[in-house]
Parts: sequence; C-alpha cells; structure tokens
Amino acid sequence: MSPTAVAPSSPPAGAPTSPGFGPGVPAPVREAPARRLSICLINPRFEPSYWGFDYALPLYPGDKRCTMITGALPTIAGLVHPDHEVVLLDENIEDIDFEALRRFDLVGVTGMIVQKKRMREILLRLKAMGIYAIVGGAYASVDRDFFEREDLARALFSGEAEETFPEFLADFAAGRPTKTYYEQADRTDMSRAPRPRYDLLKVDRYASGALQFSRGCPFQCEFCDIIVTFGRKPRTKPVAQVISELDDMVRAGFLSVFIVDDNFIGNKKAAKELLEALVVWQETNGYPVRLSTEASLNLADDPRLLELMYRANFRHVFMGIETPRMESLKETKKFQNTHGDSLDDKLARIQNAGLDIHAGFIVGFDADDDKIFEDQFQFIQRNGILLAMVGMLGAIPKTPLYERLQREGRLVDDPNLNFVPKQMTREQLQRGYWRLVERLYTPEAFLDRYFRSYRLPEYHRRRKEISIKAAEGKLVPTLAYALLLIVALVRTLVHDGSLFRVGGVYLRQFFTKNLKYRRDVIGLAQFANRCVTHWHFYKFTRLAIAGRLRLFNSG
Repeated sequence: MSPTAVAPSSPPAGAPTSPGFGPGVPAPVREAPARRLSICLINPRFEPSYWGFDYALPLYPGDKRCTMITGALPTIAGLVHPDHEVVLLDENIEDIDFEALRRFDLVGVTGMIVQKKRMREILLRLKAMGIYAIVGGAYASVDRDFFEREDLARALFSGEAEETFPEFLADFAAGRPTKTYYEQADRTDMSRAPRPRYDLLKVDRYASGALQFSRGCPFQCEFCDIIVTFGRKPRTKPVAQVISELDDMVRAGFLSVFIVDDNFIGNKKAAKELLEALVVWQETNGYPVRLSTEASLNLADDPRLLELMYRANFRHVFMGIETPRMESLKETKKFQNTHGDSLDDKLARIQNAGLDIHAGFIVGFDADDDKIFEDQFQFIQRNGILLAMVGMLGAIPKTPLYERLQREGRLVDDPNLNFVPKQMTREQLQRGYWRLVERLYTPEAFLDRYFRSYRLPEYHRRRKEISIKAAEGKLVPTLAYALLLIVALVRTLVHDGSLFRVGGVYLRQFFTKNLKYRRDVIGLAQFANRCVTHWHFYKFTRLAIAGRLRLFNSG
C-alpha cells in the first residue's frame, strides 16, 4: 500500500446517507466529528493452511490471492462517520508499506487465533514507529492478556463493536481521553448493524465475498468460542437489509458469496424468511451469485429449508460433524448431531437436496482412543465428504473446554496442541492426526470421495438443473476455463516433480471413472477444478509433515 493507493471513504451509490445501516432502518443522528480522521484497518496475512487454498489459487485464471474477504474490515468501515477517510488493507492480497502508515491518525488491526503471531509482529512494528494502533476481532475478544502483556495496542476492543468503536472515534477526534479497553454492555441489535463498505475492497483479488445474516448459535458445543463472544440467542438482520447488501456485493463485482453466520439456521424461522426472498432475488436477477454458508447438521431434518437453499442457489454448506463417535459428541455437548437417524442418512439427505457438504472434524476428545483415526477415515470416505477439514482439538481461552481442562490441570503451553489427551499421549494424538490427513489427501482417497457423489443421482440431477438456470456451462468459456486449469496444473506438477506420482492418478481416474459418468465439457471442467483443489491439500499436507510450515490447531 502506498499513499497514492488509498481509497476515499465516500459511500457507494445507493448507500444510506448515514452509512452502515440497512434500508428502512433509521440510523442514529451522528454529529459531524470534531476533526477529520484518516483511518487504516488491517487484516494480517494468514499462515498457510487447509482453509487458505494457498497452492490452488495461483492456478486459477485471474489474479486471485485470497479465498474470501474478511467480513471484519468492511463491517468496521461501515461504522465510521462519512467525514472520515477509511482505507482497508488486507495483507492476504497486498503487502503492508509501513512507512505509508505514518500518515494515518490511527491504525486498527483485527484477526483470529491463527493470525496471532502476525498480529503481534504488526503491532510491535507500529508501536516502535510511534503509530497510534488499536486492536479488536475474534482473538482479542478471548485473550486480552496476550495483547496487554507487551502493551501492543493503545486500545483493545472485545466482542462486538457497533457501539464502542463509534464512541472511541468520537472521543479520539475531539481530543478527549479514550479508554484502553472497550466492551459493549449489550449484544448488538442486528437490525442496526453496519452496512459493510464493500466498495473499499479490491474485489478482483478475492475468490469469494462474505456476508453476515446473523450472530450467535443456540447450541452449546464445549470447544466453541462463538457462544462466548456472540451468545446462544441468534440475532438476525432484516431481510431487506441482507438483500441490499447482496446488491452492493453484485455491484462491487462478487460472483460468489459465503454467508458467514455462526449457524445460518440457528433461527430457522428467520432463515426461511430470508431464503424465500433470496429465491425471488436470484430468479429476478438471473442468479448473479453462488451462495454457500455454515449450518448445523439438523438442517437434514427440515425438507423445507433444504428445498429453499437449493432454489436460492446455495451450492455447498459447511457443517461441524466433528466425529462419528456418539460418546465424543455427547462429551462435547454437540447434542444436535446425536438425535434422530444416523449421521450417514442425514448427510445423504442434504446431498440429495443438491448441496455439497464441506465438513469439519476433530480428533482428541476424551472419548477418543487410538482407533478414532481409522473411524474418522472410514466415515469421511464412505460419505464422500470431499473437503474434510480435520483438526486436533484445541482449547480456546474463555470456552467451557478451556475452563474444564484448566480445572483438571491438563493445559500446556504449546500452539500445536495445548492440552493433555485422556486416552492417548500427546505424541500419539499428533502422530495419528498427521497420518489421518496424509491418508485423506492422497490423490486416490480424494478422488474416491469425489466419485462417490455419483451414487446419488438426485444430487446430480438437481445440480444440473440449477446450473442451467444460472446460465452456466456454456461450451466455449467452460472449455477455455478447463484448459487453462489443466495447463496450469500440469506446469505446477512438472515443476514440483509430481507429474507421474500425482498427475498420473488424475489422468487414470479421468479416463476410468470421470468419462464413465460425465462426457460433457462441464464434467471436464469440474474434474479439473477438483484436481486443482486436491493439489492444494496434498501439497500443504506434504509440507506440513516435513515440518516446513508453522502449524496451528484448527479444532
């Protein structure tokens, strides 16, 4: 970032004159600030991870540098008075020019636990330069001591900031004393949540956008920090506000949007109302964006929800399955996964509704012994869960799990595994975990999961139907896309020395299986895309096991 690259903070066309509030929602009267501030908000780069698709993004056409925007940057920018200048800097798509930061009145840094190392580095650099720095976000909300030990920031914002950040800015602009710690007394009324400033983002460098409909989750998973930060009562934005934000995203250039709720169906009634409006919006506008989200497994028990999600052009849903062991689910209080018929039957219903399933899994629960690694592998394979994000259990500060393990004297200071397992040694858990992900992301196992989806003819019928409605799969652009992917992938495999070991599997599977099921150009493009996705997981796993990457808990 350089001084000439900063963007003005004027709202996008059609935005409310008091920025940050949805249509039809009266924004509070905000007096003009005492002076105009220049503000830079920074999202630090992520370490390489399964989530980041670091080794896949360079293979796609265009200049994609990050899988998805961080919702924090445009959301916090929406809280800033229009008289101030706001610049958003995401280190995942551009480098930080620290000298250029000197011109700003203040710099805000956000981040999650997996960004803590880089957050500290940035804040220390800003402190040494004498720049007024503040910090907030997911990690600052659960580990205040981490930032205060070294006095990393002039002010820390814990939890939601719709009230506290404007309060801070007003005091700062007026030269009044500011506090060093801010925490809202009440949960944010989502009908008055900010209208994000998507216009300030470099949209062309992201693969997907992020939109928030609700905060909070009704469940009580022991390891989860969501209920600590946002509570167990889901709070939702009005439907008109969400539609307005989607319009903003389409204008900004997004073609894919992830609804980043803690649990999209935490309030099923509100979710259905939104979905009904989204169906109309997609049909009216010619299906301008593909949607995806995160939801709990009880989605499988509501046919109406499944149908509406399909008709609203949702393509995949991320689910926290965690484990096939009922004892572990009950131990961690994930009771929503234990009711009704089997996990396998529930997943099949979701897939037959036309939705891909991406899922999170965890090893290391107290009920887990060394047989859990084989149990997880077999479950993931037979259910065809292509993107299985497996992590070792991690105890996040302030969560019920952290407090229990602290009482039991089982916490240790290790960023890779911060507790003592009950039925395994720490070494057994870590060794078993890496052996599991190594098996899951061999090209043979990955493509076996991919082709298992063909056992579900209803899934493929519905996916074809929605693709036609969205005007996807036209011969020339689809073929060009597939060929570009194939050329980029072959070059990468040759450079890596993996052409015969990995590329040979891709080629054999294409001729022996893919052509058996799909002989059209869409089938070719889809297969090429899945191979590129696999390459990321395979490459990351190989480097991680070789000890060449810094590792973090993902549980």
